[in-house]
Amino acid sequence: MTRIDMHAHIGVWPFPAPEGDPVERLLCFCDREEIEFAVCSSGLALYCDMAAGNTEVAQAIARDERLLGYVYVNANWLDRSIAEMERYLAAPEFVGAKIHPRMSAVPENVPMMADLIAAVAERTSLLLMHTVDRNSVRQMGRYAARHPGLSIVLAHAANTDSDEAAHVAAAHPNVFLDFASEWPGAGRVRRAIEICGPQQIVYGTDMDLLDPAYTRGMFEAADLTDREARLIYRDNAARILGL
Repeated sequence: MTRIDMHAHIGVWPFPAPEGDPVERLLCFCDREEIEFAVCSSGLALYCDMAAGNTEVAQAIARDERLLGYVYVNANWLDRSIAEMERYLAAPEFVGAKIHPRMSAVPENVPMMADLIAAVAERTSLLLMHTVDRNSVRQMGRYAARHPGLSIVLAHAANTDSDEAAHVAAAHPNVFLDFASEWPGAGRVRRAIEICGPQQIVYGTDMDLLDPAYTRGMFEAADLTDREARLIYRDNAARILGL
C-alpha cells in the first residue's frame, strides 16, 4: 500500500548523519517505503536560518514530484514569516506551514504565537505543529476552534501524552495526529484510534531524521484493519492536501 508522509525533512542536521546527498537519501526512503508523497520542512530552517532553509526546501522539491514542501515560520519574526509564506505558498508544491515552538522558544499560549497562527490561517489551509505534551495540544485545540478552515497536524502526537492529543482531535475535526517519534509507546496508536477514530490520524515519520521503518512498525503493531490502514496511510492526507 502506498503512503503519504506528512512529516519529513530536507537537509543536514547539526549532529552526525550519513554522508551523501540528503535529497537522494530521502528519495531512497520513499522508494523503500512506497511513499507516494513526502511533505518536507528544512532542518536548517528549524535550527538557525529560516530563509535559507526554506530555499533549501524549494530547491529539493523541484527535483522530484514526490516531494512537497512546508514553509517554516517563526513567531519571533512575524513580518519575515509572512514574507516567506507569500514568497512560497503561491507554488502548488508548497502545501502548508511548519511551526516548531520549542526550537523558536515561543510557547503555544502567548500572543506572538497566536498572531503567527492567525497569519498562517490567512494564507494556507495546513499547519504542521510540533507538540510535546498535553498543554501544547490543548492550546492547539483552542487554535483549531478559532481557525476551523485550518487543518492542524499535531506532530509527534504530544509524545507520551498522545491519549490527550487524541481527545483534542476527537473534539476538533480539523485536528490530526502524526506519531513520528523515537519513543514507540506500545498501544498508543490503537488507543488513539479508539478515542478519535482513524479519520483523525495521518502518517508521518520524521524521515530522514528517523528511519521511517520505525514509525511504520508502530502502525503495524496496531493491527490496523484494511479501512484504518487506507485512511491513515493515504486517504486522510490526500483529503487534507486536496489530491
